[in-house]
Amino acid sequence: MKIRYVTGVFLVLCSVMLMPGFAWNKTGFEGRLVDGRGNPMSGIKIVAKQVQPVNGYEHFETASGPDGTFRFRGVLPFSDYVIAPRSDSWITSSSIKTRSGPEGKMNRLDEPLMVRFILSRDGVIKDSKTGLEWAPASDREMPWNLASDYAGRLRLAGGGWRLPTRVELKNICDTSGEVCSDPLFNINGSWVWTGESTSAAVWGFDFEDGEEDKSRLGNDRDLLRVVAVRSGKV
Repeated sequence: MKIRYVTGVFLVLCSVMLMPGFAWNKTGFEGRLVDGRGNPMSGIKIVAKQVQPVNGYEHFETASGPDGTFRFRGVLPFSDYVIAPRSDSWITSSSIKTRSGPEGKMNRLDEPLMVRFILSRDGVIKDSKTGLEWAPASDREMPWNLASDYAGRLRLAGGGWRLPTRVELKNICDTSGEVCSDPLFNINGSWVWTGESTSAAVWGFDFEDGEEDKSRLGNDRDLLRVVAVRSGKV
């Protein structure tokens, strides 16, 4: 009888400890949400999703505070999570992967979760680092003269678009990944046109490796994609 009693208590205790949030309610991680200039982003919903879902621990939500900080408690120890911001008015590809520590441990993310590019409901990409606004890349390639005309005639969100400079394109190119463009731009490692030209040549930019090259002005056989830019709206 004594053995049965001890075994029963053990089983009950184990079942309680496996209830979501019971044993691990102090286990979690905390971080800070910032924009492209490092300024805190407050009142933004943050979601943590478990990479290998375990029932009761697969999804957590919180919101960033006035200083951009956020915290998740009750996560499963020694488990991988992807943390990303969510909004009803914009989307972003920004996220960060982290791993929770042992029971009762609150881990601090090594770096802030930065949201530089957001795609708003009107289809415009806003760069919080430079203040520039971008139109996602065209689905088709075209010669430079048509590309320049395409950008100038674009009426997305009120118009005012143009072809970017090489410096502007380099500024949104991150060569640390497989391709250097954020997925929101829809460039996917393609060559795009710049607005820079001379009396004999025009420049293109490669979003696979961040290189640039020039083409003979008036050469309609060189077909590249178009990504347009404009100054940010006040």
